[in-house]
Amino acid sequence: MVMAMWYVLRTGVPWRDLPKRFGPWSSVYTRFRRWCRCGLWARLFRRLRSHAWGQIRSLDCSHVKVHADGSNPAGGQEGQAMGRTKGGLNSKVAATVDALGRPVQLAVAPGPQHDLLACAPLLPSLRDCWLLADRGFDADDFRQRLDAQGVRTCIPPRSGRRWPSRFSRRLYRQRHTVENFFARIKRYRRIATRYEKLADHFLGFLLFAAVLDWLKFGV
Repeated sequence: MVMAMWYVLRTGVPWRDLPKRFGPWSSVYTRFRRWCRCGLWARLFRRLRSHAWGQIRSLDCSHVKVHADGSNPAGGQEGQAMGRTKGGLNSKVAATVDALGRPVQLAVAPGPQHDLLACAPLLPSLRDCWLLADRGFDADDFRQRLDAQGVRTCIPPRSGRRWPSRFSRRLYRQRHTVENFFARIKRYRRIATRYEKLADHFLGFLLFAAVLDWLKFGV
């Protein structure tokens, strides 16, 4: 079953087109749906991220284009983390990674949603660390919230700032780890393009990819 799910994740093949050696496609899909609903992928991910290393966390978002096959969910697109931008129908993936670039938190939001809102579900778990983010996160409310949680920020100021905040350029160079993480998981075809109508299923594939990413590093 897991190998069949990995095959779908890696190739992006429709469930119905699974090779026969994996057994009935409907059984694989049903098992994957059950694991998403019961939170199995999330529990595996939480167990692995407990080994996060260092006091540095890097934060960013990345767009994922929604395929036409996944663009008509029951109940509408807004309820399934989809939204239309200049680039078409998109979803947004928000992530934090540790000092080695291994994923620590993941969330899914509609494509047009601002990065500050898309990353809001990730913030409560941040405590006593350095957070690296690009200038799109340079907002007073954002900085104040993190400061109240004991999080120190390394965020370059926006050009229009009257009193720009200072930041460490040397420390900021490590922010590439979150960009590298997005590059790695988008090698999986099911992540590079969203085919899932349901946000829970898309998040399930994201968590599956994150678990595999941790295993590549070794735990």
